[in-house]
Amino acid sequence: MTLVNETPVAPADAALAGALAQWKKTVEAELKGAAYDQKLVTRTFEGVTLQPLYTRADLAGLPDLAQRPGEAPFLRGVRPLGYKERSWEVAQMIAERSPVEFNAALLSDLMHGQDSVVLPAGPDGPVIERLADLRTALAGVDLAAVPVHIAAGADALPLAALHLAHAQERGTAWEKLTGSVAADPLDAWVATGRLAGGYGARLDALAAWTGWAARHAPRLQTIGVNGARWGDAGGTAVQQLAFALAAAAEYLRALTPRGVKADTAVARLRVQFAVGPQFFTELAKFRAWRLLWARVLAGFATGETPAARATVHATTGRWNQTLLDAHVNLLRVTTEALSAVLGGCDSLHIAPFDEVTGATDDFSRRIARNVHTILAEEFGFTQTADPAGGSWYVEKLTDDLARQAWALFQDLEGRGGFAAALREGYPQKLVAAAAAARADAVGKRRLGLVGTNLFPNLKEQPLTMCPAAAPAARPPAEKAGPVLEELPVGTDWPGRIEAAIAAARAWAGASQLARLLPPAAATEPDIPVVAPWRAAAGFENLRAASAACAQRTGRRPRVFLAKIGPRAQHKARADFAAGFFATAGFEVMAQQTFETAEAAAVAAGASGASVAVLCSSDDTYPALVPVFATTAKGAALGGLTVVLAGLPADPALVASYRAAGVDEFIHLRANAHDLLAKLLKQIGALA
Repeated sequence: MTLVNETPVAPADAALAGALAQWKKTVEAELKGAAYDQKLVTRTFEGVTLQPLYTRADLAGLPDLAQRPGEAPFLRGVRPLGYKERSWEVAQMIAERSPVEFNAALLSDLMHGQDSVVLPAGPDGPVIERLADLRTALAGVDLAAVPVHIAAGADALPLAALHLAHAQERGTAWEKLTGSVAADPLDAWVATGRLAGGYGARLDALAAWTGWAARHAPRLQTIGVNGARWGDAGGTAVQQLAFALAAAAEYLRALTPRGVKADTAVARLRVQFAVGPQFFTELAKFRAWRLLWARVLAGFATGETPAARATVHATTGRWNQTLLDAHVNLLRVTTEALSAVLGGCDSLHIAPFDEVTGATDDFSRRIARNVHTILAEEFGFTQTADPAGGSWYVEKLTDDLARQAWALFQDLEGRGGFAAALREGYPQKLVAAAAAARADAVGKRRLGLVGTNLFPNLKEQPLTMCPAAAPAARPPAEKAGPVLEELPVGTDWPGRIEAAIAAARAWAGASQLARLLPPAAATEPDIPVVAPWRAAAGFENLRAASAACAQRTGRRPRVFLAKIGPRAQHKARADFAAGFFATAGFEVMAQQTFETAEAAAVAAGASGASVAVLCSSDDTYPALVPVFATTAKGAALGGLTVVLAGLPADPALVASYRAAGVDEFIHLRANAHDLLAKLLKQIGALA
C-alpha cells in the first residue's frame, strides 16, 4: 500500500527558479559566511526539515490538492462547509472527584457555553461506581440533547451498563443518546503495564459492545483510540499519528472476524490527540490524520464515506503546562486550540490555566471556555472551510508529516501490528527517546518555557499541586447492591449486556458488573508503562528547592556577578548569567561594576554568595581569570564555586581556566537544569 499518488506535476517555471536562486544568493550574502542550512533551516523533533521560504514549487508531486472540503481523502476536512455546517463540540473536562461537586460545576459550565459532558476515567474525573453516582453527576442534564462522553478504560461493559440504566431511569430512549462510552484496551494496557483478563477477551468485549450499541444505541461511539497519551509523554506529532493509526487498524482488523463490519466499527471510532506547542506542525497533524486514515480504510475496502465518521477529539497538551508563571498557560492553550480548530477537530478540550494542579475553579474554567467563543465567534474560524488549505507551507508540512507517520505505521505493521509492538516495547522506546531529546532541549533552554526556563519572575507565587481528593463517603441509606456471580461460559454477549443493565438498576457497582465478563482465557505480559510528564517539572523542582532554602535560612541561594570593565564589555554576559541562575531561584547580586579582577574577587568573597560568575569578554579573560579565581576563593569565608560566563572554543584554553580555579562554564549550549541542580546540591539546597 502506498501513501500518496505519485503522478508527476510540472516543475516550477524558469522565472520562479531564477527568483529563488537570486533570493538565496541575497540571503547568503546577508549571512556573511554563516551556513545557510544552520541559520535558516529548522529541523524538528519529528524529523521534518522546515525551510525559511516556501513557494508553489514545493507543491510539485503533492497529491489530493485538487479535492475540495468534504471530498475523499478528506485532506481538507470531512464536511463541505466545514464548521459552518456544524461547529466543534466544546468538550471541557471538569476535574472534580465528587459527583456532587462535578455536577455543580457542570451545570454552571453548560449554562455558559459548554455543550457536551466529559466523564474522564481515573483521577481526572468524578468517582462513578454505582448508578447513584452517575445520577448525581448528570442531574439536570438532558441526555437526549447533550452528548455525554465516558472514558471506559479496557472494557466498556460496567460503565455502559450504568449509563444505559440511567437513561432508562430518566425515560430517555437509547436511540437518542449521543456521545461515547468508548473502550480502549490498548491504551489501558500501556497506561498501567497490565491488561487484566487478556487482550483477546477485551477484544471480544469491545466487539460485543460495539455490535450491541449499533443495534440499540446507534449514535453512541464505542471504540476509543488515545493518541494523546503519546503526546503527553513527550512523543512527537509523527508518533501520535502513527500510533493512533496503528491502534485503530488493530481494532478494525480484530473486530471484523468477531462479527463487527469495518463500516460499523469506523462509524463508532473516537480518536484523541494532544495538541503541542508547534503551531503549524500541530495544525498539519490533524490534516495529515485524515489523509492517513482514508488510506488505511482503503485497505479494509470500506469505501470513502466512513472516513468522514472517524471523530477526532483534541485536547491541549499537558506536556508544556507550568506551575510557574501559570497565566502563560493561557497563551499556550490558545495557540494550541487554534491549531486544532484550523486542523479540523470535531471536539476540543481547552485546559484551564490551573488544570496542571489537578483542580480548577469557576474563573479558570470560564476563561478556557471563552477561548472557544473567541475562536468561533470573534475570529470567525467557523465561516471558512479549511482556512489553512492551499498554503504552500501548510500543504508541504502536511505531506511531510503524513509520509513520516506512514513509514512508522508500516514499521509497526511489519512487527505484527500495534499489540505485538507494545509487547516488544518498541513504541515505548521510541517515545522515551523523543521525550529525552525534548527534555535535553528544555534543559539547555533551546526549547523555551516562558516563565520557567526563560524570563523567570521570582516575585510571583507559583501554583501548587492539589493532593488527590478522597472519594466522597456514601450515604448510609444507600443500598449495598447485589453480589453477582459469573454467568455460565455459554451465555451470549447480548445476554451479558442486558444482565449488566438490569444489575446496574438493582444497585450493582462497576466492580461487581465487571464480574459479568467471561473468565480470562489467557493473561498478557507486563509491558513498559507510558506515563505523562511535564517539561517544566525539573525547573519547578529547582525553584521549589531555592524557596525551601529561603524558608530555612532566611534567604535564597545567592550568585555574585563579577562584572568587569566597561558596560559594553560585560553587559551581554551579565544579563545572560542573571537569567540563567534565576531559573533555579538564585538571588542575583549584580549591583556593582569593577575595574580590576582583584576588586571583583574581594567583593565576591565577601558577598556571602555560594557562586561567583565572572562576566567580561573573551579578549580579557586570559588576564582576568587566574587573578579572579584564585583571589575570590581565597577571600571567601566558605566554599565558593567560580563560574565563567562563556566557553572558549579552544579546549586547551578551557583546561587552563579550569587549572586556574574555574569550576563551571555557562553558555548557550550548557544544560542549565543539570548544572543548576549540581550547584544547588553542592550547597545543600537540593537533595
